[in-house]
Amino acid sequence: MHDWLPLDQPLELHPKYGTIMYLSRHFLIDPILGHYLFLHGFDNEEKLKKFLDPNLEKDLHNPFLLNDMKKAIVRIIKAIKQKERILIFGDYDCDGITSTSLLYLALRRFKANVTYRLPLRSEGYGLSAQAMNQVGENISLVITVDNGTSSHEAMKVAKEKGIDVIVTDHHEILGSYPNCHAFINPKRHDNTYPFTYLSGAGVALKIVQALYQVAKRKFDFEFHAYMELATLGTIADVMPILDENRVICKSGLKKMNDHPHPVFKQIFEKSYVKFVDSSTIGFTLGPLFNACGRIDNPNIAVHILTSNEVQESHVDSLMNLNIKRKELTKQQFVLAEEQIKQKQLYNDKVIVVFDEFHNGIIGIIAARITDKYKKPSIVISKTGTGSARSVNGSGFSIINVINNSSYLLSKYGGHPAAAGLSILPEEVRINEFRNSIQMAAENEVFNQPALNYIKRLDIGNFSEELFEDIHHLEPYGTNIPKPLFYCDSEICPSYSFFGKNNDHLKLRYRKNEAIAFFKAPMIPEISKNKPIHALYSTFCNHKRNFLIHSLKVE
Repeated sequence: MHDWLPLDQPLELHPKYGTIMYLSRHFLIDPILGHYLFLHGFDNEEKLKKFLDPNLEKDLHNPFLLNDMKKAIVRIIKAIKQKERILIFGDYDCDGITSTSLLYLALRRFKANVTYRLPLRSEGYGLSAQAMNQVGENISLVITVDNGTSSHEAMKVAKEKGIDVIVTDHHEILGSYPNCHAFINPKRHDNTYPFTYLSGAGVALKIVQALYQVAKRKFDFEFHAYMELATLGTIADVMPILDENRVICKSGLKKMNDHPHPVFKQIFEKSYVKFVDSSTIGFTLGPLFNACGRIDNPNIAVHILTSNEVQESHVDSLMNLNIKRKELTKQQFVLAEEQIKQKQLYNDKVIVVFDEFHNGIIGIIAARITDKYKKPSIVISKTGTGSARSVNGSGFSIINVINNSSYLLSKYGGHPAAAGLSILPEEVRINEFRNSIQMAAENEVFNQPALNYIKRLDIGNFSEELFEDIHHLEPYGTNIPKPLFYCDSEICPSYSFFGKNNDHLKLRYRKNEAIAFFKAPMIPEISKNKPIHALYSTFCNHKRNFLIHSLKVE
């Protein structure tokens, strides 16, 4: 169980109380939030202004600061002018789907002869030699989005076929640079770009921004549509929402609320979403588009996002896929739990499970294991495909640990927080890998993260004004999460169940409601009329209510 700790001493005891109160009044935000932002480094007028009201024209960095951007743009313009056939090669997750969609829409608007392809999950991540061999003879330029950094074999095939490749990616670079025409990745070791945490969609957006700059076009409605897609990719890929990502996501969320993409609009209506914020993307849009790549064909999602007309049946099929994915996830998490308990894997530093898992949902299973046991985890299917997750805020780099066991792997890559791998699916090899991972984990720092709340505040007394101010600070992310509050209630709230299997709770604190996902099993404790302690945040969906992050009963 996480520790519950106050983020700081009470506001009135803070040595900079006067400064915090002045800034809060100056920017018309509740002092509770002024205190919260102050603790995250927003301690003067200039920083707060840029945070609260980022400017699209001024605060997006010059795209030509990215290494190889000029080289890439010159090649793209040449291809457009000469009517060359361009192929965008994406990835099957939400970031890859949105990257592909926004670059495809933009290049089409610039009159390019462009098509796209995303691999099925069964084909594996990234531009492979096999995929490059399948590229038609009429293609002379391939642009990767959200992949390509480690596609060395594919680059050899491209050279043999006389195809130029522009790699645009944001993943960690674990080996040499790809031998391609241009390599755009803010994680380059010789990076000259001021912000390294762009998503794949964010990097694709920089290509579009560079094209706009060269064409001397102003940021029009279409550019805001690209920002909207980049926002979905950025938040769904759990990028930190700071610096340029905040500029992108603030603009994108505004577009989603005012004039959403027709596909998003239908999804919001069918999901009864009235207020779109970072949680909407985390709980609704992100999982829905990820589901398409997990258990179906991600090219379908790109087709739906880039079509001139949106058919309701297509949106329904996307939503039904996510329902199917949820049911499959539930069944297979039970499978993982049985193995963890039977083999007592919860005692390991990194929980490694190997079973008949669907390749498309091993990442979700890993995330759930990590969330429940508060330990890094790796889930491997019978095909030898693995997905890994670390504990947010722990400082534990899962990619470092995997890298130290790479001699057992045929392929791997990812971030400190999440990674993917391929291994020979034999019990002996898996056990050797599990042991190697435990040894490597000994050398990795792990700090059990605490759940930090900003203030004790009863849910029943939460004001509409504070709720509105919290919403105004959107978007939130890993760097500045939505503020948590601590409610210790002597009076047992009334409750009801919801969800297909009544897995979830709705708790009522006087006039305010709080949702507690997967907390229904706690009802026997709650109904004993003992004091209930809750950590919660605000939650906007079909109406304004609250989201329980953790519950304790005395």
